[in-house]
Amino acid sequence: MSRRRGIEDFGRAPVPEWQELALAAWPGRVPLGLSVWCGRANLTFFAIGLVVQFAAAWLRLPFVGLVAWLVPAAVDWLSTRADPSTSRLLDLVGLRPQARALLRSLAAAAVLFASGLPNAVAAGMGYITAVLFIQLAWFVQPALATWAWRSAPPLRYQPGAERQPATVTRYARVYARAVGTPLVFFLAEAAALVDATWAGTLPTAVTLTLLGVTISIAIAEAALLYLGWTAWQAYALRRDARKLADALLGELGALAPSFLVYVSLGARQAKYIANQWLPALDKLPQDGLLLVREASQLAELGPTRHPVVYAPAPRDVERLTLPSLRVAFYLAYGERNGQLQRDPRLKHIMLLHGDSDKATSANNLARGVDEIWVAGPAAMDRYPAAGIELSGDKFAVIGRPQVAELAVGPTGNDPKILLYAPTFEGYYDQTSYTSLDRMGVRLVRRLLAKHPEVRVWFRPHPASGVHRTSMLTALTEINTVLRNAGNGHLVTADADLSLTECLARADLLVSDISSVATDFLYTERPIVTCNPSAMPADEFVRTFPTQAASYLLGPRLEDLDEVLAAALGDDPLRPSRIEMKRHVLGDTPDGPQAAFAANVARVTA
Repeated sequence: MSRRRGIEDFGRAPVPEWQELALAAWPGRVPLGLSVWCGRANLTFFAIGLVVQFAAAWLRLPFVGLVAWLVPAAVDWLSTRADPSTSRLLDLVGLRPQARALLRSLAAAAVLFASGLPNAVAAGMGYITAVLFIQLAWFVQPALATWAWRSAPPLRYQPGAERQPATVTRYARVYARAVGTPLVFFLAEAAALVDATWAGTLPTAVTLTLLGVTISIAIAEAALLYLGWTAWQAYALRRDARKLADALLGELGALAPSFLVYVSLGARQAKYIANQWLPALDKLPQDGLLLVREASQLAELGPTRHPVVYAPAPRDVERLTLPSLRVAFYLAYGERNGQLQRDPRLKHIMLLHGDSDKATSANNLARGVDEIWVAGPAAMDRYPAAGIELSGDKFAVIGRPQVAELAVGPTGNDPKILLYAPTFEGYYDQTSYTSLDRMGVRLVRRLLAKHPEVRVWFRPHPASGVHRTSMLTALTEINTVLRNAGNGHLVTADADLSLTECLARADLLVSDISSVATDFLYTERPIVTCNPSAMPADEFVRTFPTQAASYLLGPRLEDLDEVLAAALGDDPLRPSRIEMKRHVLGDTPDGPQAAFAANVARVTA
C-alpha cells in the first residue's frame, strides 16, 4: 500500500463549515494543481525544514536557516487551497498550519540567537516581537470566521464555476483568512525574518540597528491592522446578512421553482449520490432548486441548470420553502431530513441514489415520506420481504433515468472489455458485500494470467476503504498490477471515465451486490456477481433475488473459467436476464427519463 493511500485511511480532523465553504469557493488565484502537489509534499518539506533549521542553529549558519524557513513556509501557503491526505494527517495529529508556523518560528529564533552575529540578540528580540503579533492576529481569524458564519444567510453556489457569485465570494474571503497559511501572515513573517537576519549582521549601536527594530515593530502593527480589517469585514457581513438573504429569496421567488432537491449526506458523498440525478433533473421542463445542507458537498457537485443554495441553518430551510414549491425530493435517509419533512405543505418523495438488493434499500424510515420512486417492481418487493408493509399507492415506478443513454446489446469490442466494479465495504457488517479485499486481487491477477481474450478495466466504489485498511491495500495492488500490465488493461480513474462511460463500453460486468449491477442490466449484457462469503447458490439467490439472472463467482475462483466461458460464449442466462431487466428496471415504454418526467409533472401540477 502506498504511503499516500495509507495516510488517507487515518481520516481527517473535524473541519468547520466555514472552512469547507472557503475551500469550495476559494477566492485566491493559486492553481489547484500546484496547491495539491504542495499539499502532498507538505509533510516532507515541514520535517526537512525543521531539521535543517536546527542544524543551522548548531553550525551558526543564519542564512541557511532563513532558506530552511522560507521554503517550507511557502509550500505551506501554496498548499492551503487543497485538501490532500498528508495535510489531513498533519491536522489530525494537532499540527495545524498555525502550529507548524509556530514551530518554524521557534526554530528560526533559535538560529538567530545562536548565530553569533554582532547584533543577534536585538535582531532575535525584534523577530520574536513581530511573530507574537502575527500569531495573535492569526489566532483570532477563526473566531472572526465563526462569528460571521453564525449569522450567514443562505448562499447561492455555482458548481464547477471558476468564479462564484459575489455574495459567496465575499464570505469566502473572510473565511479563507482563517484557513491554512494566509498569504499576508506568510509575507509578514518572511519580511520579519529577512529583516532580523540582516539586522543581526550589523554592528551594535548604529542607526541601521534601530531601523531593523523599527521594521519589526511596523510588521507587528501591520498584523494588528490586518486583524482590524478582517474584524470590520466580518461585522459588515453580519450587518448585511438580512439584506443578502432577502435579495436571494427575491431572486429565487422570481424563478418560482416547483420542486426542491434536498442534499444532506455524509461528507463529500454528493459526488456519487447527488451528481447521478443532475442530468435527469436538468432535462425536466420545470425549474427546481437544490438545497445543500453541508458545505463539504459543494465542491463535489457537478454543473446543473437549477440553482444551488447552501443553507446549513434550520431557520434557512424554513425560509427557502418558497410558496411555489410543491414537492421535495430526498436522495438518502439523512439525519437532517426531518428539518424539511416537518413541512406538511410539501409532498415528500424519496428518490434514493441506487437500486440493489442491499439491506439498506428497504428502510423503515420510508414510512415518513409520501411516496417512494423506484426503478421497478423488484424494489417494491423488498419492503414486504423486509417486514415493512406499505400500501401500493406509496410507490411510483420510474426506471433508472441514469441509464437511459446506455446502448442495449453487444458493443462490438475486440477484444472484449471486462469491467470489475466492486462496491465498498459498507457502514455496517450487515451491508458488507464487497469482494475487493477478499478476492479482488486474486481475480485480477488470474484474469491477466489466464484470460488474454479480455481487457480488464477496474472501477472501485469511490468510498472504498472508509473502514478497512485491507481495502486500501487491495486497491493499491490492483492499480499497480493493471498499470504495469498495459495492453488495454485500465484503471478507469486514470482515464477519468465516469461510471456511465464504463458501463457503456463494457462487454461483461463483474461486480458485487450493488446498484452498478442493476444499471448494467439495462444493456442486457452478461453480469457476474461475486459471492465473497461462499454462500450456497440457492441461499444467495433467495437473499438477493435480482441475482438469479447473473453468473455467480465464489471466493476461491474455482469456477472462473467456466463462468467466463458461459458469459462470453452462448450466454445461457440471457433470456432470464432480459426478463429480470423488466422486473428490476420497470416497464417504461417511452424510457425511464420520460417516466421520471411524467411523475414529476404529476406531483408538481
